[in-house]
Amino acid sequence: MPIHRRSFLKLTGGTAVASAGFAIGAPAILRAATPVKMTLPWLPLGTFSYAFVANKMGFWEKRGLEVTIDRGFGSGRVCVPVDQGQYDFGILDLAVMMNCAARGLDLVAVGGIWPRSPVGIFSLKEYAISKPQDLQGQTVAFDVGSGDFQLWPAFVKATGIDDKKVNKVTMDAAALIKALVEKQVKAEGNFFGSIAPSLWAQGLEINSMLYEDYGVKMFSNVVACKRATIEKKPELCEAFLGGLMEGLKYVYLNPEKSVALHLESVKEFQGGSVANQKVIEYGQAVSTALGVVPAVREHGLGYMDPDLVATTAKTVETYMGVTNAPPTQTLFTNKFVGTVKLSEAEWTEVEKRSEKYLPRKSS
Repeated sequence: MPIHRRSFLKLTGGTAVASAGFAIGAPAILRAATPVKMTLPWLPLGTFSYAFVANKMGFWEKRGLEVTIDRGFGSGRVCVPVDQGQYDFGILDLAVMMNCAARGLDLVAVGGIWPRSPVGIFSLKEYAISKPQDLQGQTVAFDVGSGDFQLWPAFVKATGIDDKKVNKVTMDAAALIKALVEKQVKAEGNFFGSIAPSLWAQGLEINSMLYEDYGVKMFSNVVACKRATIEKKPELCEAFLGGLMEGLKYVYLNPEKSVALHLESVKEFQGGSVANQKVIEYGQAVSTALGVVPAVREHGLGYMDPDLVATTAKTVETYMGVTNAPPTQTLFTNKFVGTVKLSEAEWTEVEKRSEKYLPRKSS
């Protein structure tokens, strides 16, 4: 059911807009294009501009693909529709994907987006909630389909806080930020790239407790598909990942133009406020900061460091109690990535520009 622009602005405190059924198709081409469906894990914010840029710039079109992009409702709700073939590709948190694989869903990560994890618990700075123990006795909101809720047991185990003393409430994803801004809750689980841009755009300061700062180390967002897609349609994987990584590179190197392309691609953003544009701008900046790491610099965009993937699997086993996951080496492949790279000068420029947008542990 679509979320209309006005009602969605109301839900999110006027900082972001989206609809439940985004379908941004590639421009028409002369020969028949292969239709491809992908789902985001969340609302179509600036953290996912690379997908809209890839479409708008024709990076998929030139590879013979016609891609539609749908919004998501949390990483936990990406697994099943991709496994069942409703989507060819989905973006989700790797730890969540591994947990889904342990339940029998046949998913494989085919490209990395965020080697750094932005998952955590966030609150307004004025509440002075800066360490896990501060959450006891407080009301914390979650969307049950999101990766932060899926990984909450890991955070509890890693920090030793008393889960029973935390009043957890659940709500729709679109209502989370509104609830925090309107002070209905003291804190919420979320992804830094989703919540920080929205609060910054309203002039609000944020306190962050990132799961990884308390020992829950993991690779974050990846592109996943069914194993059968890799085995039966490797050329599709290569074309899709190639176009997506070109879009990612474009965003890294052309942030201002990418904001404009994103706004042009998603009609619900067109004619919006300056605050909405800032949400896209900040989201892009955070996404870039989460993706710029030495391993990717060396091996190319989309590369997933095997050691970090193994650490993620260990995190899932240790903190989420998953003991029957498939062998780690079968859950990811770098076969389709690594060809799209930045020059050394480009990397230096991107790192310098994005450093201030990295999530940091509150003190």
